[in-house]
Formats: sequence, C-alpha cells, structure tokens
Amino acid sequence: MEIEQVFLKRFGRNLISYKKLENGQVVGSGILNPILDKLKVYRLIFMLLLQANFYKQYNNIGKWKGKYQVANTFAPPVGSRPMFRALKGLIKSQLMPFPSPLAMTFAITYDCQCKCVHCSAGKHLRKNQKYLSTEEAKKLIDEAQKLGVTIIAFTGGEPLLREDLFELISYVDDKKAMPVMFTNGEFLTEENVEKLADAGLYSVFLSIDSPNPEEHDSLRGKSGLFEVAIEGLMRAKSKGIFAGFSSYATRSGAEKGIYRELYNYAKELGLHNLMLFDCVPTGKMLHDTSEMLTFKLREDLHKFSAEKFRKCELPPLSSQSWQNSVEAYLSGIGCLAANIQFYASAYGEISPCDFSPLSFGNIRNESLKKIWMRMVKHPAYNHRSPFCRMQDKNFRHFYIDPIPDDAYLPYPINKLPRVDYRYENISHSLI
Repeated sequence: MEIEQVFLKRFGRNLISYKKLENGQVVGSGILNPILDKLKVYRLIFMLLLQANFYKQYNNIGKWKGKYQVANTFAPPVGSRPMFRALKGLIKSQLMPFPSPLAMTFAITYDCQCKCVHCSAGKHLRKNQKYLSTEEAKKLIDEAQKLGVTIIAFTGGEPLLREDLFELISYVDDKKAMPVMFTNGEFLTEENVEKLADAGLYSVFLSIDSPNPEEHDSLRGKSGLFEVAIEGLMRAKSKGIFAGFSSYATRSGAEKGIYRELYNYAKELGLHNLMLFDCVPTGKMLHDTSEMLTFKLREDLHKFSAEKFRKCELPPLSSQSWQNSVEAYLSGIGCLAANIQFYASAYGEISPCDFSPLSFGNIRNESLKKIWMRMVKHPAYNHRSPFCRMQDKNFRHFYIDPIPDDAYLPYPINKLPRVDYRYENISHSLI
C-alpha cells in the first residue's frame, strides 16, 4: 500500500510529488523531484512554507504572558526569542551536515506512585545509583540550551516527586527555551500548581491512557487517579499554564476509534493540545510488538489529524502519525530521534528519544555536545527518517531485539552492531 501526495501538477503529469511507502519511507515521485530533491535551497524553502502554513492555521490557542501567540504548546510561542532560535535551528539542520536539537526530554526521577504495565520508563530504575544532583541537572540544562534546545520537557517517573523540580523549571532561561512537563496528575495540587506557575512552567501534559476512568485507573494501577488528575489539570489551566493530554494509540484501541473519543474529551474540557503517540514497543513492553499500528491505522490517524488541521479545530492534534507523514517530513520533522530531539535519563544517560532505549554516553563523563555528535554520526542515526525507527523491523532486528530481557535501559550502543539497518539483509544477519 502506498500513499502519494501531489504538490504541483501540470498537463496531467505530477511535477512535484512524493510517495509514502508501506515501510514508512518517503520517496520523490514527480518529474522534477530528482533535480529539486538534491537542492538544499529548495528543501529549505519548502520547509519554511510548510512551517509558516502550520503557524498560520493555529493562531488562536492563546497568548503566553499576554504577549506571544501560541500555535503549539510543545513549541515556543510565536515571535518569542526561543521561537526564533528554533527557526534558526531548523534552517541550520537543513543546510549543515548534521542536525541541531530543538528539544530535550529530561527524566529527572524514576520514582512514581503508579504501576503502569506499559511504562516507557520501565527498566530504567537502577539500584545503588544516584540521580543527577541539582547542580548536575542545571549543568545539563545549560549545555542543552547552548546546543540549541528550545523546549525542555521534564518527565519521569513522576517529576513532581522530585523536590527541586520547581527550582529546575525556573532555571530554564526563558530567552532560550520553554519549560514543559509530563505528569500523571495526582500531585497537581493547589500548592504545587501555584509553584509551577511561579516557576514559569509553559505547558503541562497529563498522561492519559483512556477517556474511560475505570480503564485508565486500571492501566495505571491506581484507583481514583483519573478524577484527581483531571481536576489537577484544570487547576493548572486556570492558572495560565497551557494544558493538554499526552496519550498513545494502540492497534486494538485505534480499531475501536478510542483516539476520536479522547480528542472529543479534550475538546470538551477546552484543552490546548492533544499529543498522540503511536504505540511504540519500549520500556516494559520493549519486545512486545503486538499493539503496533498497521500502515492502514497510521494513515487513518494521519487523515484524522490532517482534517483537524485543515478545519483549524481546537485543540490541535499533534499525532505521531502526522509527524511521520509526507508533509511533516518535508517540513523538517519526521522521526524526532537524534534529529530535533534527544532524551536525558535521571542518571545522565543520553538517548536519541524517550522511546529509543539506547545510550550514547553519560554527561557525567563527557560533554553533551560530544555525545550528540557521536549519536548523529552513528549509522543508525546519521540520516533523517520520515518514519519512527522503533517501528521499523530492520532497526528493531539490529538495535532492539538483541537487548536482553533483564538489561537496564537505556542499553549501551557500543554493545550492538554498528550497521545501517536500511541496507542490511536480515536473513543474512548473524544476529
């Protein structure tokens, strides 16, 4: 199954068009593509036009500090210094041999009161090893901002279980980056929300598994969590913090249209965003691919997202299926891992993204810049991918399947084969 998107057509012939193949790859299919795709200037102009169209569509979500218009609560406000830094980073990534990171997801703790069966941070908690100290965490934030990061997302575990969270949020330089947070919501109390607002938190994403309270609580292993979390999220929203849902689409759930119910619920609550990831086998579910979306289900999700975008419906739906689409890839997005994003563990390990459990080094031992360059030069990540690598069977064969079941995550990349998964023949592999 292939999907073709046409951008320029004359006399019945596709001049500029792209096909998305069933394996997720995007290839030029128009007459002019072989020429234009080699021109960096063309790619840059195309990217800027698509980015401008996105920001033009969503210009009424709200204003940050009564001044800057917000088009996406996981992107800097329009016209702010972080936004111009992000634009500069995107342009630089198009023109230079290696990309510049725009976002860092920082797990500041793996402590958590929930017991999610699907926890993406599962297997990260290590005995007899200390989390980064406050000073080490601040040093990481400094290095990330120096590298070009414009979004710093605090996560966990449950970030509100770490006492210096508010200090770390306020430490983010608002001239360079915006602090956001992912939480299970139980500790969004009146006192904590006040502290988050005072610290300068830009947006908060409530991790939600289902619009059904009983199902959500069951998956989280904590009775009554849904109601408390929703109340906390609305409390944060009332204090001027942009509020959204963070969820995921499983194969069985997408077949039932659960994501549609979740979107309608977010709309009913008047939220500012719904971030919807594909179900990515990682963490506790690292070797279980049974709930990965099929090509058809991803396209259904993409069409649903594109429809909301076209109609400028609120809240915006930031779906991974759209991020892995033709238009998103051409606008500089695609697979975020080691492209515009990286993940820092509570112990200082650096990975390509939240869901890619591979360690390329530790900031306790060397600089973040050195680790980033090692990552983007590695054959698994030295190219932009339109499709999530963690859902690619070749990538998983070489970089995920060999990880032992009892291993701590993230797993050292130097213990895995150094190959370009795109060109290796699995049937001839020794693994």
